[in-house]
Formats: sequence, structure tokens, C-alpha cells
Amino acid sequence: MTPSDHRHTVAAKRDGETLAADEIETFIEGYLQGEVGDPLAAAFLMACVLRGLDANETLAMTRAMIASGETVTFQGLTVPTVDKHSTGGVADGVTLVFAPIAASLGLAVAKLSGRGLGHTGGTLDKLESIPGLRTDLSPAEMEEQVARVGCAVAAQSSSLVPADGALYALRDATATVPSIPLIAASVMSKKLAVATDLILLDVKSGSGAFMKTPEHAVDLANACLALARGAGRPARVGVTDMSQPLGDAIGNALDVAEAVSLLRGEHHGRLRQLAVAFVATALEVELGVGLGDATGQAERAIDSGEALERFRRMVEAQGGDPHVADDPWSVLPRAAVVRTVHSDRAGWTPKPWGMPAWRWAPGGCARATRSTPPWVS
Repeated sequence: MTPSDHRHTVAAKRDGETLAADEIETFIEGYLQGEVGDPLAAAFLMACVLRGLDANETLAMTRAMIASGETVTFQGLTVPTVDKHSTGGVADGVTLVFAPIAASLGLAVAKLSGRGLGHTGGTLDKLESIPGLRTDLSPAEMEEQVARVGCAVAAQSSSLVPADGALYALRDATATVPSIPLIAASVMSKKLAVATDLILLDVKSGSGAFMKTPEHAVDLANACLALARGAGRPARVGVTDMSQPLGDAIGNALDVAEAVSLLRGEHHGRLRQLAVAFVATALEVELGVGLGDATGQAERAIDSGEALERFRRMVEAQGGDPHVADDPWSVLPRAAVVRTVHSDRAGWTPKPWGMPAWRWAPGGCARATRSTPPWVS
């Protein structure tokens, strides 16, 4: 296509027109090939934010991003494969602990993850605070590691959904992050590019999330489910609370240290509860284990040290220093300056809301409630 054709696509969306699938696919391909520059792509993204994308347009964008690279399959595996993703939040280290717990219980976890977006920290950024650890795995490396270790967390690359990787960075730089269709397409392109048996999504809602209200979070959950159905893939979506940090640590290396503490059985709280809930759901859906028994299995995998050992093996397989599982701060980078801040008066900190209580609804979308008051009716 000519530059004028690409400009026409942007103008059409700016004016509120519905784009044909081939228009979106050609524009995405043009951006990846360098025919469309950052300024025009940024204008397109802003038009999408302001005018929206309908279900067919969102599906077309998702398919275009998947088609921009290779896909990962696991034909030789004899155990169910699971991918878990969070829309992002503060101190959200669930993936760091979910993957090794699930892998230690007979599931294979294959995850394409993202970097920090907006104010949220990315799983890749957290893992790469471990010296030597690589996340730029090729499809073949990812398949081999999942077969050997049981879990792998990798980045988009020139091989895996590269169009999403490029647009992801541009969205962060151009204030075009808060769009349900763009978020759904980005999330699901990474999920659908990896041929897992089950997709688990954690859609955050609250002051620390992109979706500030439960209603918007449910809209995003339903958009992701629609894309999964369009691809014929099983998915479950939980809507959970991000009105406060999920864990006690905020920062890439700090999040890794907290995850290790959790996997050593030393850390309890909302982060552990949420990770266990997702693992239990995966065991229930894929292995037919009763939810109560599945929860108990996940808890025992932590307390026995089996999940920690799987984390060690994953880190080592990806080139990281496995001693992070024994003594995190002998491996992880430390801040040059550490300050202790003392309160100038006596007082108390509010007790956090209880762990979100949820159920997996028949349509695959879970609605969560805090203990009090109701979060989603």
C-alpha cells in the first residue's frame, strides 16, 4: 500500500468509520515493515482510543499481531498446558509464583509476558533483575524448556508477535494505554500465539489498575473472552482487586525477593492467596481435581519446597543465577541508598481488604468481591 492508503485508514478511524479486517491487517503489517512510521501509528492508536474498535475490528487486530510472527505449539507434551496473564497492577508478582507452583503439580506453564506499562511493573522486568536471566527465548527454546522444566516465561521477539511488541512500546510512549480493545488485542495476541490448553486471565480493577471500576474490568474481561472464543480456545477470567498493592514489595528486584520468600513458605497474604486460587482453578479445569483438594495441593507445593525447586530450575534454564532461590539478596541488585522513614506520630495503617472471593462463572468470567463491602454485585 502507498502512504496515502495508510493515512486514509487513520483518517477513517478518526472519523468514526468501521475498518475492514484487511485494512487493519495491512496497516499493522505496514508498521512492522517500516512503511508506517511512529507518528502515523501513534495517530492510529489515538484514533482507536477516541473512537473505539468493535468486536470484529479487535479480532482483526489480534489476528494481525499473531500473524506477524511464529506460533508456539507443544505437540510432544503429555500434560496439559496453561498460560496465565494479568492486566497489571502494583506489586503483582503472581506469575512469578504461579508458574513454578503449577509446574510442580503436573501442569506445563508457557507464558509470553510483557514489560512495565504505564505505572505497573512488568513480569519480564522483574525476572531480568536476576543476573544473567534471558527472556528472549525463541519458539524452539520455549518449547524445549517447557518440556524439560515445566514452565517458561518469555518475551515477544522478532519471532513471537513482534507487531504487538512494537505497538506495546508505542502505546506506553503516546498515552494510548487505556483502551479496552487495544488492551484486549495486546493481551490475547500473546496468549493465542502460544497453543496452550487453557488461558487464565487476571483482570485488575481499582485505583492501581488501568480499569478503575469493576464495570470497566468486566468489559475488558468479556472482550478477552470474545477473542478467545473467536480463536476456539478455552479461557477463564478472574476480576480481582487492585485498589492496593497486591504484595508488600514494590520494585523489580524487591518483587523477586518477595516471590522467593513466598515460595519458601515464609510469606503469606493476598499475593499467595491469589496465586493459589489460579493454580487451583487450573487443576480443576485441566485435571478434574475438586477445587478444595486442588487448593490444598497448591498450598502443599509451596510448603514442601517443591514449587521453589521448580522456580530454581526455571531461572537456571533461562540463564539466571539459581542461587536467587537460596539467598535472593546475595544475587539481586540493591539500591545504592536505603532510607528508613519514621512516622512523626503514633497511629495505625488500615487493614487491607480481605482476599477477593470469586467464582468462575459459566461464561468463563469470574466476578470478585472483597470481604466487605461488595466489590462487584
